[in-house]
Amino acid sequence: MEVKNCYNCGSSDHLFYAEENGFNLVKCAGCGLLFVKNRPDDDQISQAHKQGKHGGVNTFDMTGNFDNSKISKYLNILDDMFKGNLGNKTTWLDIGCGHGEFIMAVQKYSYGKITATGTEPNIKKQGSARRRGLNVGYFDIDSHSEKYDVVSMLNVYSHLPNPPSFIRSARKLLKKGGELILETGDTANFSAADHYKPFFLPDHLSFASEKIVVNILERMDFEILSVQKYPLIGCGLGTIAKELIKALLPKHKSRIWSCFRQKMYSKADMFIRSGLKD
Repeated sequence: MEVKNCYNCGSSDHLFYAEENGFNLVKCAGCGLLFVKNRPDDDQISQAHKQGKHGGVNTFDMTGNFDNSKISKYLNILDDMFKGNLGNKTTWLDIGCGHGEFIMAVQKYSYGKITATGTEPNIKKQGSARRRGLNVGYFDIDSHSEKYDVVSMLNVYSHLPNPPSFIRSARKLLKKGGELILETGDTANFSAADHYKPFFLPDHLSFASEKIVVNILERMDFEILSVQKYPLIGCGLGTIAKELIKALLPKHKSRIWSCFRQKMYSKADMFIRSGLKD
């Protein structure tokens, strides 16, 4: 499917940025958004998300495994955002919840006072989360009628064909005064040479910046409550060893070289907390 216009500013002017796996990543001349110009169609994207497998010149599986270390990371991020004060929040929806690590962190941080629900298209991830006793399934957010105090979308934005449209749908799931928490990379301003790789095209469909995401949220009447940034890639000895093994195996994509640019990526993982305006 050929994408002619930038979903953020509507510009049809763009420049070639990079090529990977048979897909072309371009940079919008208007706002700097990076997006896949020749992306799969919506049905193909939906099926890829359900199976975790993304095709191109090569096919790769992004299902992964439950990672217990993410829970402590998320607990620290929740504390950075809320400082121990969750107010009267009792319901939370995590969209694209994966194996459920963030849901587990929310439940632990709230001492069980928050009822957390997850929706996840990947069938294997759903099963992984449910085996841990989590309330995880999959539903179309456009037809979902329940409302929540908080909706979170972690590592979801870059996988969406049209993030503004998806965020608009997620907005309808919020109670009055509700909050949206969104995580994505702040990487659109990197040069093609410096951007972390692989891009994992076409699993990732766009790469944004703080300015772009904040602009989209504000256009939808969200108030930005906080923006926290963290290292994009944790590159301790364990990670380096794992990525090195990937680099040596066929049909595996490794980010070993990104570990040597860790300083550049030290504030590229972005968490934006926003609230509905009255």
